[in-house]
Formats: sequence, structure tokens, C-alpha cells
Amino acid sequence: MMKTTKKINELISSSSSFNVDFDKGLSDEQVKIRQKEGLSNKTKKQVTKTYPQIIFDNLFNFLNLILFFVCVIMVLAKLSVSHYFFLLILFANILIGLIQDIHARRMVDKLRVMVDPRAKVIRNGKQIEIGTREVVLSDIISLSSGDQICADSILADGEIYVDESLLTGESRPVKKSKGDTIYSGTFLIKGSCLAQVEKVGSANYAETLRSKAAGFSRPKSEIKHSVNVIVAVCGILALCFGFVYFLTYMLNGFKNGDSFLGVFGTMNPNLQSLIESVSGSMVAMLPTGMFLLTSLTLAVGVIVLAKKRILVQQLYCIEMLARVDLLCLDKTGTLTDGTMELIETIPFGKNRQNSEIAYVVSSILFHTKDSNPTANALKKAFGFSSTEQALEIIPFDSSLKYSAVSIHEEGTYIFGAYGFVPTKENEYIKTIISNKAREGYRCLVVARNKKYIEDGKVPNNCEIIGILVLSDHIKDDAKENIEWFKNSGVEIRVISGDDPITVSEIAKRVGVPNADKYISLEGKTDEETAKLANMYSVFGRVNPEQKAILVASYKKNGHKVAMTGDGVNDILALKVADCSIAMASGSEAARNVSHLVTLDSDFSKLPDVVAQGRRVINNLQRTCSLFLTKTAFATVFSFAFLIVMICNSSIKYPFSTSNMLVWEFATIGVASFFLALQPSNEKLKGAFLQNILIKAIPAGLCEIISSAVPFVLVLLAPSIISTTSDSSSCWEAAKTCSVLMFTLMSYFVLFRVCVPFNKYRVILFSGLFVVGAMIFCFDFLLWNINGRLSSSPLLALSWNNIAYGFWVVAIFTCALIGAIYILLDSKLVKFIKKIGGIKDEA
Repeated sequence: MMKTTKKINELISSSSSFNVDFDKGLSDEQVKIRQKEGLSNKTKKQVTKTYPQIIFDNLFNFLNLILFFVCVIMVLAKLSVSHYFFLLILFANILIGLIQDIHARRMVDKLRVMVDPRAKVIRNGKQIEIGTREVVLSDIISLSSGDQICADSILADGEIYVDESLLTGESRPVKKSKGDTIYSGTFLIKGSCLAQVEKVGSANYAETLRSKAAGFSRPKSEIKHSVNVIVAVCGILALCFGFVYFLTYMLNGFKNGDSFLGVFGTMNPNLQSLIESVSGSMVAMLPTGMFLLTSLTLAVGVIVLAKKRILVQQLYCIEMLARVDLLCLDKTGTLTDGTMELIETIPFGKNRQNSEIAYVVSSILFHTKDSNPTANALKKAFGFSSTEQALEIIPFDSSLKYSAVSIHEEGTYIFGAYGFVPTKENEYIKTIISNKAREGYRCLVVARNKKYIEDGKVPNNCEIIGILVLSDHIKDDAKENIEWFKNSGVEIRVISGDDPITVSEIAKRVGVPNADKYISLEGKTDEETAKLANMYSVFGRVNPEQKAILVASYKKNGHKVAMTGDGVNDILALKVADCSIAMASGSEAARNVSHLVTLDSDFSKLPDVVAQGRRVINNLQRTCSLFLTKTAFATVFSFAFLIVMICNSSIKYPFSTSNMLVWEFATIGVASFFLALQPSNEKLKGAFLQNILIKAIPAGLCEIISSAVPFVLVLLAPSIISTTSDSSSCWEAAKTCSVLMFTLMSYFVLFRVCVPFNKYRVILFSGLFVVGAMIFCFDFLLWNINGRLSSSPLLALSWNNIAYGFWVVAIFTCALIGAIYILLDSKLVKFIKKIGGIKDEA
């Protein structure tokens, strides 16, 4: 059970005092004492949704509560069972939503275990790796570059640089020395150290900040905001219409002297008829299932990505994937596999041997303890050992681009990128490096100086004693992946800390567009970096701050930016990007700030990620328009009949919930579910809500017109609709004809939504058309079997007295309005976009 900050601070104050040897750490017995005292580092785990949240969100959203309320009123009015078929659709949606959300949660939990943060601790004189939640008070933790600090600790040994931007917002590295406090949530960007845990669990500084910030809400996604707006507007309209209907009925009833006391007990026929009418109006106005469909579609996206071993850390980041039109890549881990090989060593100086260069590089690697692809390749070639004592050390830093060590009586040794190592200009060396870079190789210079490092700075005018030529290994599928992004309309930018010529050459090999447009950002100001962002495709010598500036510049220019990264130097840019994707093999800190983590560290998974995002949003836009078509139809009809009812209380909204069964079940419920699962890799254009409304409004207008035709005809030429002149029979015949018309038009709308057809959609549309026809036939059969009652038991339709002329009118009207709808949808949409100033996204 989680303890409060106050409680755990009290436990820390009263805890046993251990005199811990930094070389031996805690013993097993001491660890057990700490665990018994409740002083382990258990913090609140971040998950997508808890199981109670999943159940609550699926059961008790705003629309469901309104529907449950309507259902209660219908039960009190003792309406027949046929009026409750809408509940079958509702509960089916809820059940499917629950199953998929729970399935998604379980898959995410399984994947999360694989990337859960780990900590290296010293116990019983040995270094072991454990989960960060198993760390206890007084533990000795071992930290190196790229590690995220799991608990507030006191630096016991070593000198490090820490990025505290996750806590303070300040990205500048903070130097920490022995005795300084390092905080949980921060991460090492340079150096290595031992530290003793001082705070655990909710007592950690990062946890206290999190608890204080609990009242702040995160910005909502466009999808979530749009769906919430639609649901709120439709729900409020439905409640208002229901209230006004009842108010109008009551006022008219008082005028006529009706009694409303005990009305449910006496089953007042007028009120029962009103409830039947109003419930049909309210249910039709609500886009039932749209909220659940959104959650379902996103959950399916999470499941599909999880099966591809991609961990989704924030549900709505899938939305941003759909809108990505610019992808920022680091060379390492995406275009290349992150491994390097030393190809050649070029010594400089009279009688200088490779062995001297090997000694210098080996000494630097031993003392700095650098661990990155370059260092690993050099360790493999030269080893890493030294018998001399280091006076000062500068481990590799992505902003410095070199490593250095000062050794007693020998001076300073340094290796790194030419131009960053402080040496005299040498045109010969510069030419060699430039030629090697054009061949796609990476070059490092090895230098020395008799002076020592002072105040963290290497001496100037170092002497170059050699050049190291290294080769990146290009991934086998890199070219194929870049081609996919090009064909999908996604622009590519390569951002690297390496020589821009080398990066450009590798980018050319894998087919990055405009790879010949490259530039070095070395020495560029923030303003210059922002201006250069849209002028080049390949950027070299980029520091972490410049990466973030580039990403921010692209966003400012209207792009939706995805950023991939795996190292500490990528973290600032990952935090700025619309969608950040980290490699599991990279640093823990990079994983923790990213929206997505590829567990296989495989760049080839990114096309799947973007395609999945596009599938989710394109299909949501496609299917949500089906829901809003019915909502638009019901809202207009409800408003029209409300006005009529105010003038004549005997005329009410004509449709009940049963009349909508085929429309609700077949052409909306089942159709939207299966269409939402279809692949869709089209580039997303326009805003989510605008796209839905542009599709739904023409469809809704055609539904309204086709449904109004029978009512207009029954007033002007009743003989076309009904075989009898009785006004009540004519009205019932008109209602039945209207139900047939709007159901048939709903298939026209579904037909248009399914365009372009494929085998899957042909089968779906044909199957649903047959199902709809069978439901009507079955309803007609039941009506005949039950002695041709006033209304059928399934759809509550009156099949009596429908004239043959109606069928001619129905076919002609639906064909004409269907053609108009297709014209509206294809031509008028462009006109609406033009006059509305709606532009497709770049």
C-alpha cells in the first residue's frame, strides 16, 4: 500500500542507522530491515487506465447516463419490449469496449515490464541489477551516463553532470560533486558515480512535485475534444427537447383539464404515447456508440502496436501518428544499426607508430568509462587500460564532442571531432577528413598537450598525433523504410552530431530526399538554427539544444513532427516533438519521456506506427459521420414536430426507438465497428470535427428530405400513401413509409462511406443490406402471424393500408435524393471547404 509523503518522511527519520561501506553496500539482512520498515522505493506506477476507470468510462459516460434515464422513464410508462431494442446495441457497444480496453491494458502491462526502469546497486560487495521499486533507503547505487536517477541520493564518489530539466525546466547541465544531492527524475549526461539513497517512494522530490501538480490537467487531443463537444451538444439538445416536449404536453393538459396525479399508476394513454414519442426522439438524437467507438478504435491501435512489440505510453499519441508529416531521424539507430568499426588508423608525426595512438585512446577510454557506439568500437580495436593516475577527466559529451584525460607527468590526451578538439588549423588533415567524409566514413582526431585540464577545459593548441577512421553499418532495410515514408507523404530530416558530409553521404545511400542539402550547425545561434530549419534536409554537428530548436521550428511552421531517438542527447527534442519514439536499447531517460517505445529498437517498425495512426483517425472520421447523420436527422425532425406540437398537441414526434432498429443496428452499429478495423494509410487532411461535419451534413439533409416526403404527400395527396382516407390510418401509413425511406437512404450513406470499395467492404455492405431486408421481412411476417395488429411487434410499423403508389414514389425519390447526396458529397464538399477557408494539412 502506498504511503503518504508525510508518513514516509516520519519513517525515514525514525529508521535504523546503518554505517554503509560504499564498496560493500547493504547486506541482505540490512535490506530486509529496510523492507520491514516500509522504506523501499515504491512509487505510484503510471498506467494508461486502471480497471475501475475502464469500467466507469465504458458504463457511465454522458450519453449512456441519458440513455439509462430514458430507459427508466420507458419502464415506468410500461412500454412494450420492442421499444428496448436500442439497449441491445448499447450493451453490445459497452461489452466490446470493455473487452478491448481490458485487453489493451493487459498487453501494455506485459510490455511495460520489459522496459520498466532498473537500477544498479552494490549489495554484499557485488553490483547487481534490480527494479527501481526494490531499491531501499541507504542503498548504494551505481550510475553512469544515460541513467535516470531513481531516488534522491547523496553523491558518494565521482563527479557528474546532471540534466534536471524534467524538474526545473532548465536544460543546462548541472555539475554535481561529492556530497551534493541528486534528485529522482533527473538523469546523468556525463560521468559516472556512486550515490547513497537518501529518500524513497513518495518522499522523493519528484514525487512531491507530481502530487502538487495532480490538479493540473493535460492538454486534450483534437479527437477527444471533438468527440466531447459532439457528445455534450447532442446530449444537452436531447435533454432540452425532452423537457420542452413534456412541458408543452403538461401545459396543454392543464388547459384541457387533464389530471397528472398518479399518471403512471393509471397509465394515462396520452402520456404513454408522449413518452414513446419523446424516447424515440431522444435516442435518435444521441450518437450512441460514438464515444465508445473512439475508445475502441484507439484500444485496437494499442493492441496492434503491442503485437509488433511497440509500447504505447500515452493512448492519444496514436492520434498524432496519423497527422505526422515530418519525421526527424538521428543517423545512429535508424539509418545505421548503431554499431561502428575502426577501418583505419592514420598516425601523424615523425616516426609515430600506431601503438602510441592505441595507448592514448586506451587510456582515455579507461579513465572516462565512455560507453557509446564509438567508444565500443575503439575498445574492441585498442582495449581500455591504464596504469597511470588521472588528474582530471572529461567524459564524452554530445555538446563538446570529445573526451579527454589529464595524466600526471604526461599531460592531456584527447580524441574527438575535428573542429571541436582545440588544435591548430591544418589544411592537410582537413583535406583527409573531408575526403573520408565524402566516402561516408567518420573521422576522429587524437591529440595531446603537455598542459593539464583546468576548470573543466582542455588546453588550447593541442598537437594532432593521428586520425581514426570509423565506418557506420547501414541497416539492411533502411532504404526500404525511407521509401515508404516518401510514398506516404512524410518529409524526412536527418539530425546528427556527426560530420554533415558523412551524414549526407549515408542519407544519400538510403534514399533520403534532398540529402545533398546539408549544413553544420556548429557555432550557430538559436536564431540562426531556427532560420536554417527549412532550408536543409541534413544537419550535422548538432547539439541537444539545437535538436529541440529544429523540432520546435518545424512545429511552428505547421508541421506535425515525429522524432526518434535513443540517447540522452535526444531527450530535449523528444519532449518537444508531437510524437516521440524511443528505442528500448537506448537510455532509460529517453524511454521515459517518449510516447512510444520500440522494444526491438527497430526503425523498420516506424512505418507500422504511422500507418496504424492513420488507420485509427481515417476510420474514425469515416464512421463518426454515420452517427452524426442520424443525429442531424433526429434533431431537425424533433424541432419541426415540437413546433407542430405547440400548435396542435395531438401531433407528436412520429418515430419510436423500434423504428430505428435497422438504421441503428446495421448501417451504423455493425458497419462502424467493422469499418473501424479496416487498413487505411491515406494522409490525413483537414481538422477532425470539420471532416466529420462536412460528411454528415449532406447525408443528414438527404435523410431529412427523404423522410419528410411521405408526410408531405399524406397532406397533399394521401391516396398515394394510403388506401384509406382515415386520417389516423394515413398518418400511420406515412410513418411506415418514412421509416422505409430513411432506412433505404441510410444504405446510400453507407455506400458512399464505403467508397472506394474493396473485397472487405463489398462483403460488409452486401451482408448488411441482406440483414436489413431480412429484418423488415421478418417484421412483416410476424405482423401477419399475429393477426395484422395495429403495429408490428419488432419494428412497431403499421403495414396496413400502404398504397402501391408509394413504392413507385419511394424508388424514384430515393434514387433522386441518393444521386443528389452523392453529388453533394463529392462536389459541394469542395465548395464548403473553399468558402469556409478549410485547408488540407501540409
